[in-house]
Amino acid sequence: MQLSNCIAPFLLVVVGSVASAATITIPSTVVNGTDVFSGPALTLTSTVQPTDTLTLTARGEVFLQSGPAYGTNAAGVVTTAGSTGVGGTSPNGSTNFGALLIGNPTLGFFQIFPANIANGLSSATPPSLLTTNLTFGSLGFGSAIPSGTVLQLRVSDINTVDNSGSFTVFGQINVASGVPEPASWLLVGGGIGVIAFVSRKRLCSQSRGVL
Repeated sequence: MQLSNCIAPFLLVVVGSVASAATITIPSTVVNGTDVFSGPALTLTSTVQPTDTLTLTARGEVFLQSGPAYGTNAAGVVTTAGSTGVGGTSPNGSTNFGALLIGNPTLGFFQIFPANIANGLSSATPPSLLTTNLTFGSLGFGSAIPSGTVLQLRVSDINTVDNSGSFTVFGQINVASGVPEPASWLLVGGGIGVIAFVSRKRLCSQSRGVL
């Protein structure tokens, strides 16, 4: 009984250190108005769960009509009038024209910033600088995204004929728990074995006079 009580705290400390937070940095990246069918890529270095969060800042304006006209912020809210007036927006399927998207052809693409009042909807002066902090589940990713998956940043549109402008984005993906590589598991297992051996040896030495 004394042996198990003594070893248990050590085991808890070692095992607890296996699950640790990880951060995937999104460096300052330019997403052009022409990045409709392909765009800047990010390779995930950890598995991302639906409960993990994306913290992102996007500034700038993309134009979807010649002039340039129909400029939008990253939420797809019109900042320079075109066929839609300033403060308005137009749906493009499940997204808004001009909005910043994240995803890939397999998982689908999801709008990062919602077209809402906070992001300038119905405003006479919509902001060109937007920030967000939201979970991947709320974006639309319903299951874990494996480490090594490549995600892209794109602009929502149906062509690139008269597109211009750009967004500059930066931020990070906050992964709640990291899963160690196989080599790390071996090191952890070896560490537990050493701790158990040393603890047992000490307890046996201290117990000889008692038993």
